[in-house]
Amino acid sequence: MIEADKRKIENEKLNVEKANCYKRMSQTKDGKKIMKDLEDHCGQNKSSVCRQSPNPYQTSFCEGIRSVYLYVNSKINRKENENGNID
Repeated sequence: MIEADKRKIENEKLNVEKANCYKRMSQTKDGKKIMKDLEDHCGQNKSSVCRQSPNPYQTSFCEGIRSVYLYVNSKINRKENENGNID
């Protein structure tokens, strides 16, 4: 096995481990409160574009904040396939 393949396998194991940590955290009472707080703070359910005065820089900034919530949420909702790898 070449070194790049070994790194890929090790990275995949770390990704599965991280996803499992996020899932465990999200299943606790405190974890649910944190996710709700992140959802509200990161603007998950609202537009990133200011309707009164559209500004590409502000929109990019808001999308960056929103991407944090999307990242955490994607880790929580990842599924493992039959090989134990994340789909």
